[in-house]
Amino acid sequence: MTTTVDSSMSDTPTPDAESVRVARHRPVRSRRRPAMIALGIALIVLGGLATVWLVTNMTRTVSVLVVSADVGRGDTVAAEDLRAIQVAGGQDLDAVTADAADTVVGRTALVDLPAGTLVTSANVGDALAVPSSSSIVGVSLTRAQLPAYPLAAGDRVRLVDTPVAQGDPPAETPRTFAASVFTVREDAEAGTWVIDLVVPSDEAADIAARAASGRVALVLDTVTGE
Repeated sequence: MTTTVDSSMSDTPTPDAESVRVARHRPVRSRRRPAMIALGIALIVLGGLATVWLVTNMTRTVSVLVVSADVGRGDTVAAEDLRAIQVAGGQDLDAVTADAADTVVGRTALVDLPAGTLVTSANVGDALAVPSSSSIVGVSLTRAQLPAYPLAAGDRVRLVDTPVAQGDPPAETPRTFAASVFTVREDAEAGTWVIDLVVPSDEAADIAARAASGRVALVLDTVTGE
């Protein structure tokens, strides 16, 4: 005789429906790593410090020097040529601060400094640099010997031989000497312009001799920046 065992009478416990539902919906606890938490805190702190630094520097002002009047290339900077202005701190400027004005007075403008230009270590120095194998020759010329167009440092010019006053024009093309303008200064008392020219060293003596005679004129060929 075969005996049939009812599965419902088994000794193995069967979970009820409520237990299964609770187990399915129980939240899984995440495992937080201490190192990651510490990194997050450090980033928050650094971000706060950076914000404080930025706000502090942008609201702080610094007193720096500018030129109060035009200063030409090669001119000596005087105390009356300077004034102080306030600029926002934190800017990457190479400007000379107002409390260092004594380091600027008496130095040479290395470039033209229009009024309002910031004074920096790059635009003032001890002296202008003369190119290698070149010399500087000074010529004193009247308005009649110069073009009406104002000259500036770096302009390319030619010094031209001219005949004696009231003399006949030369039968041949006059000799010329190529040069570049180094500095320009007006001598208002004498009614002339004193112009320093950069010339090849082997021509400096010829140019100086002609300039001393006054029988020269200056021709402007190329304006700086063109």
